[in-house]
Amino acid sequence: MMQRAIWSNIEQKEDLKMNPIEAIAFNYRQTHERAIAVVDELSDGQLKWRPNLTAPSIGFHIWHMARWADDLVESIKGPGSPIWQREGLAEVWGLIPSDLGQAETGAGMDDDMSANLGLPPKDVMLDYARRAFSAADEAVSSLSESSFHRLHYSRGHGEEEPLGDIVVRAVTHNNRHLGMMEALRGLLGMPGTATR
Repeated sequence: MMQRAIWSNIEQKEDLKMNPIEAIAFNYRQTHERAIAVVDELSDGQLKWRPNLTAPSIGFHIWHMARWADDLVESIKGPGSPIWQREGLAEVWGLIPSDLGQAETGAGMDDDMSANLGLPPKDVMLDYARRAFSAADEAVSSLSESSFHRLHYSRGHGEEEPLGDIVVRAVTHNNRHLGMMEALRGLLGMPGTATR
């Protein structure tokens, strides 16, 4: 069921004529849809499971992707946009912001920190992920060619770079985490792929 729904979206893409920015926005949104499909049927235990001490859980990956999406909204729309800060979710979830890595996204966290991250139950975490993904998808879809080339300070690189570069890097980043989640599903004895 998961694979059929995502695959139908891919088939719809072939009927569309998109410019490069629309194609990037489509692929960004599609990766979010696939990530939700990969985790939607998992139990809380499966989301927290790790095959060893150095592999983050599927739950960590989906949370990290949601935080990056939420952070990207701020890059596009400006300060005050991320759900994470507006709703004070670190505190609500009982997390210590200074332990959450760069910009509270999980980037740069060591294995022990990510392994012991006290994420909330699946329904709470996926509610956040869906809302963060939706806001980011909308923000990326709103970009014009001129805004795609607008310089923006990148916290990740510590310098200004075109906003489009940040968006394309987000697509690549998301797909890396999607692949890791698919592999972890395989290790759980489940079909891993979100596309077939």
